[in-house]
Amino acid sequence: MLPFALGVPVLVLPVVAVTVQPSARTLGLVAASYFFLALCLTSVLWSNTVADDSTLLDTVNGWFFGAAFLMVWATLFSGVAVARYCRHS
Repeated sequence: MLPFALGVPVLVLPVVAVTVQPSARTLGLVAASYFFLALCLTSVLWSNTVADDSTLLDTVNGWFFGAAFLMVWATLFSGVAVARYCRHS
């Protein structure tokens, strides 16, 4: 449940960073998004430190697909937000 709760800000914060007026807050939203991404992925690892082999394989698959999706999502919107911020400055 914790990885899902930490994943929601990763999905929301970059979109908010794109929609707000470009300012220093934009960079804060982008940084917060990547911070929550790191927390989310770390919590997945932490919760599976005492698991059997099949659970670890499921975790690796989840990391691959989940992390790939979250990284692409965060990077796409964050890149747009940072480009807007640089063009505005």
